[in-house]
Amino acid sequence: MTETNFLWFLSAGILTAILHASLPNHWFPFVAAARYHKWTTAQLFRFTSMVALAHAATTVGLSVLVGFLGEGVAHFLQENSVKVAGIALLVLALVFFLSPRLYGHRHIHHPECEHCRDGGQVITLAGLFAALAFSPCEGLLPIFFAAAVEFGWLNALVIAVISSLLTAALIVTVVLLANKGWEKFLPQLSERHERLLAAALMTVLGILLLSGLWH
Repeated sequence: MTETNFLWFLSAGILTAILHASLPNHWFPFVAAARYHKWTTAQLFRFTSMVALAHAATTVGLSVLVGFLGEGVAHFLQENSVKVAGIALLVLALVFFLSPRLYGHRHIHHPECEHCRDGGQVITLAGLFAALAFSPCEGLLPIFFAAAVEFGWLNALVIAVISSLLTAALIVTVVLLANKGWEKFLPQLSERHERLLAAALMTVLGILLLSGLWH
């Protein structure tokens, strides 16, 4: 493993994490809930941190499985594993780019969302937890797979931990900023933007792997 090659994958993970945390469906529900339940800043920080860390843990947990799969592919295919990983990234990039979700669904909660209408703080927190904690950052998983093929699962895990913790920290930061009235200054992004960026990053990494420069 060379440091430059590893940094390419780490940079891809960080860029994906930044965009992922900026999506309104990752921070607006907390702001809406805080306004409805009149949470203090300390409560909002605590509740958001809890759910964001659970979201990060889910992504890291899946990355371990994906990493073992990638390392298994590397062991089984040996010298052809890097090319297989490159092809896999390009195929997944095409899937991400052509996915209907690029042009349709945007799961954004509003102040009158079902979690808030239910009224109970526990129900609201359970809804937020279920919506986010069990929804890993899917754009990161192909990057972890390719990184495990190229560098081994332990190095892929390092990328996963850094990217996931950064996502959690950014979600908390954006939530607190939005709650303080900075909402209009935050980027107006959607899942379409995330998937386009993920597809672009996977394409770049896939081409670099297929080029043989990292073999």
